[in-house]
Amino acid sequence: MTHLAFDQIPVPDRATKPRRTGVTMMIDWGIPLASQTDIITSQGHLVDKAKIAGGIPRFMPRALLMQKLAAYKAADISTANGGLFTELALAQGTFDALLREMAEVGFASVEVSENLQPLSTMDKTNAVRHAKQSYGLDVLGEVGRKEGEMTDDEIMEDVETYLNAGVSSVYLEANELFDGDSAREGLIRRLADNFPPEVLIFELPVDVIPGITKSIKHKTASQMVATLGTDVNLANLEHDEIYLLECLRLGVAGDTRHAHGAFRLAGIGA
Repeated sequence: MTHLAFDQIPVPDRATKPRRTGVTMMIDWGIPLASQTDIITSQGHLVDKAKIAGGIPRFMPRALLMQKLAAYKAADISTANGGLFTELALAQGTFDALLREMAEVGFASVEVSENLQPLSTMDKTNAVRHAKQSYGLDVLGEVGRKEGEMTDDEIMEDVETYLNAGVSSVYLEANELFDGDSAREGLIRRLADNFPPEVLIFELPVDVIPGITKSIKHKTASQMVATLGTDVNLANLEHDEIYLLECLRLGVAGDTRHAHGAFRLAGIGA
């Protein structure tokens, strides 16, 4: 267990790794290996998952990719690809080749999504089971689309489909949950009320999306923690946002909305 500084200053309890709730997923846009080593050293104890985003694995030297994945594994950080890369392989008919090489280079998980192309219930189920049974990969389902908007009922049904197919967790596409700094609060609460917290991972919007800034992302993360608590699973954190999110999770980030946060428990903002 990592010995933390200033442990005489009490803050709320936080589960240590490995954990299924309070999960933080860091997005990796091709972080150089030396920088990744520094990131793991400084904050790896706070990161549970890392996603090599989009189609980046296709353009990375194989040996380097294997080194990156091995470094994450050594730090007990589970790895996955981005769902768009899986969608491309499914559209091409190269899904089996994708899975084979993902297992060979050391990915722990494959993400199955339909951001750009619709998949039937049978398509999703077959993709999930093939990855698990043929290649021993964990599978993460992603619900939501990059363009357009699914209804609340469609999203609820899609989460059920992925869970029934055997995924370990379901990502909720940020584009479906947030519009700028406003959230579909009713849908978020409905999801939280109907599914175990360990199977839902809420994606935060990333600043490559037009109109999204770090301040909007920070406000969104703060809202999610205030609404669903310390142990909400959150995804798409940049490496320089990990510590700030941890402060939000434990209520020491200058926001007193977190009912069980350190400042609130110290009598500030009650």
